[in-house]
Amino acid sequence: MTLTPVLDITDYSLTYSTAAGPIRILEDINLQIAKGEVLGLVGESGSAKSSLAYAVMRDLPGRVDVENGSIRLQGVDLTSMPEDELTRRRGQQIAMVFQNAATALDPTQSLGAHLAETLRTHRFNETQDVTARVHELFDLVGLPDPALMAQKYPHEVSGGEKQRVVLAMAVSCEPDLILFDEPTSALDATTAVGMLDLFAEMQQKIGVAGLFISHDLGVVSEVADRVAVIYGGRIVETATVEELFANPKHPYTQSLLASLPRPSDTRTKRGLRIDEGTPPPRRGAIPACNFSHRCPKHDPAICDRSRVLLMPNGAGQLACVRPDVSLNAAQINPLSISSATTEAVLEVENLTVKLGRTSLIDQMLRRDPVQVHAVNDVNLTLHRGETLSLVGESGCGKSSLARALVGLGPYEGTLRLEGREVETLDAAYRADVQIIFQNPDSSLNPRHRLSTILSRALKLYCPDIRSGERDVEIVKLLEQVRLPAHYVNRYPHQLSGGEKQRVAIARAIAAQPKVIICDEITSGLDAAVQAAIVALLKQVQQETNVALLFITHDLAILRHIAHRTAVMYLGEIVETRTVESLDQRPYHPYTEALLSSTSSPDPDTITRRVRLTGNLPVRTALLKGCCFESRCPRRIGAICHDESVPMRQAAQTHALKCHHDTADLAKIEPVWQFVQPHD
Repeated sequence: MTLTPVLDITDYSLTYSTAAGPIRILEDINLQIAKGEVLGLVGESGSAKSSLAYAVMRDLPGRVDVENGSIRLQGVDLTSMPEDELTRRRGQQIAMVFQNAATALDPTQSLGAHLAETLRTHRFNETQDVTARVHELFDLVGLPDPALMAQKYPHEVSGGEKQRVVLAMAVSCEPDLILFDEPTSALDATTAVGMLDLFAEMQQKIGVAGLFISHDLGVVSEVADRVAVIYGGRIVETATVEELFANPKHPYTQSLLASLPRPSDTRTKRGLRIDEGTPPPRRGAIPACNFSHRCPKHDPAICDRSRVLLMPNGAGQLACVRPDVSLNAAQINPLSISSATTEAVLEVENLTVKLGRTSLIDQMLRRDPVQVHAVNDVNLTLHRGETLSLVGESGCGKSSLARALVGLGPYEGTLRLEGREVETLDAAYRADVQIIFQNPDSSLNPRHRLSTILSRALKLYCPDIRSGERDVEIVKLLEQVRLPAHYVNRYPHQLSGGEKQRVAIARAIAAQPKVIICDEITSGLDAAVQAAIVALLKQVQQETNVALLFITHDLAILRHIAHRTAVMYLGEIVETRTVESLDQRPYHPYTEALLSSTSSPDPDTITRRVRLTGNLPVRTALLKGCCFESRCPRRIGAICHDESVPMRQAAQTHALKCHHDTADLAKIEPVWQFVQPHD
């Protein structure tokens, strides 16, 4: 007997009505998820991944013009269900874990109150005590001290802890189906891998069905049983995780995987594919294949003859009429990093940043603010034409260091620019040391056209350029970041995420700086867009010889942009080394954990996982011993807690701060085992 799937989506299509006419959102969706199964849904931004999730939840944000097909949960069609019945089933039978836990939680409610409200709405009556169940759920999702955690408010916990609370809310009523909408995209690598481990454990315990939505194929490869690839509102391929990543058949799936960095790239010299094609048309006539305008295998005589539907293909499905036709060799340049000079452009000596942090209770009791040591005694040298990456978990001090270097926060220590000590961070220094922020939506004025945004940068940093010449320079800047000249009249909201980040890069290079600080600028971007931004930065660096400080928590991309990396933990630099040597031991134990947390569907690599316990502590005082001691899986004992840590030279270009002898660290099992060795 065939069991009824938990979720059964059949021939589902959705069209919204807009002032400009109807716009197609989803077309002919057919998906099933069985009990205990996790289906990964992947695709670039704008492919309608989240739209499908909201359609399942029956929370459609647009004005529906046409809706066809069915969405059945445990055999019952949700599309024809009255609102009061849907309200009852949401939370009880179907739950959702949102991308941004901070916006999913009410800042005026304690964390325990969030769960108690959910339980009383769907499971418990007013006379039942829910406190014990709240604590049980917090313990289930790995939150420390559940009783204390229940009393805290969202602003008092980390991003990873917030996401665990949202997960606890999702499983609190033991639903049949959980929808995960990019749940790890805002988390650093170690936190994200912890969340994936937690979900895997819970999956074994409760056997819930899951729809896991992500543009990060590495994360999906860790958590899903099967994968569905969506493009332009249509499913173009489904397969098991193993089959999809080992042998992708649809050209769009192949393009996605080709733009994803892998640990083996340094050895194989594999470059990244850059495919920033325009999205498929959502208005007017429906194309036979919605990927035809970007497809390297497109043959109008064959592909455009009739509608290309999702058809059985082995154990999966495929929407392609030419699956057996080999692709032409993609024009992908092999992995290469241009040489940097040995000339120091920016030197940082003994730099310390202290931040005052005042809680609501402190304000009420008029206590003095707590002083947090965000950055402690950091020494770094950045060379002309070099990219130095700065990596570490969220909260380790990366952005605090960046803000200090551009004059957005106070610091102690010494800065030298081109050999001259910087006394004040004046206008000349700010022109030479530019910063690109993580979120262009926050850094670009939404009321200004691109012409105004870029002209203001030219006016401020290049006063020798007369007003009549600025229009020409603005066009040159847009061309330099690969944007068309007619974009000068557009507003930021009219651009994609990658295009906005290109504008932010153009604004930074308008000053003709000597140093650009890139603060998590590829975080949250699709793999293809991320690859394009990295390629653009490398091109700008080759043309201008600018030095880049590339701050990120994504270690996978480092091989494609950086010369060296500095690893930061709790405000300290614990290791510096060349990126080319990342495959080689010894590692600092924290670096080892970071590298092992990188999710990548790399068929040439087997990754050994290192799990960190606990959360990143808040540093309110200087430590006697190792800053990593409280979480280190290799701590020795009292020596790590009580004695200061030396910075040891493991090689000429490799130093690490650890009590372990480098020869002992070199004997530890490698993080990666490469299936196909390369010279």
